[in-house]
Amino acid sequence: MKIKFFLCQIFPAAAVTPLTHARCFALATPRLHSGAWFFFSIALISLLFVSCKPQISVKASTGDEATILFSTGFSAATAKTLQAATGADTNAPLFNKDDVLLVLKSAGAVNTSATIPSPTEIATTGTLPNLSNHPLATTQLITKSQNSLTLTLGPKQITAFYSLLSEDAKSYLDLMMVPALIGEKMTIAEYRDLLASMYGPSFADEIVNGKLTIVLSSPDGKKTIKETVSLGELLCTTEEKSWFVKF
Repeated sequence: MKIKFFLCQIFPAAAVTPLTHARCFALATPRLHSGAWFFFSIALISLLFVSCKPQISVKASTGDEATILFSTGFSAATAKTLQAATGADTNAPLFNKDDVLLVLKSAGAVNTSATIPSPTEIATTGTLPNLSNHPLATTQLITKSQNSLTLTLGPKQITAFYSLLSEDAKSYLDLMMVPALIGEKMTIAEYRDLLASMYGPSFADEIVNGKLTIVLSSPDGKKTIKETVSLGELLCTTEEKSWFVKF
């Protein structure tokens, strides 16, 4: 906090750009060392959406629930950058299944499972019961009616999910300085420059140039929509965007 206070005293608030504020905050953020929380947390904010090839699939049920399948992975170079940033063993797998399942359960999921296809990839699944009464219901992250399923992503949804994470997980996610989460208005280019200044240009390019694949399905699986969205656009958004399937 001393670093943040010192820098923000040197650069008065009226003259400091959002990017400079973000840099001050990044320097003041504590670097904890429970690596698995960090890796899964940044994977989830996009419901994790900070990786090279993330995908989230949501399938409606006939009742008040939905099944979610989330998979993500990093390149070997980016994985090592993440591990080095948190002081984790660069020869160890990025993800720990037990920690992943704990995060899913803390978000209210049941019937959870996780697999690790490779040291830098993970795939998880779980069911969110009682969607209408779920803690995330007020954010409309996932909403379901008798004949439709909708996924909405924006600053409100990202912030709501962030609030469900542990304090360690929040601290690690703070290292990514996601504009949609911290409330700083940044262009994609500014966010890319911020990441590059902290973790290098290759890491920054992989994050902002990546694509999130979204798949929504009806209960019988006969109706499905599949779309992609730019990670840079999503992480820097100031507005909500929704995808839906009718059945």
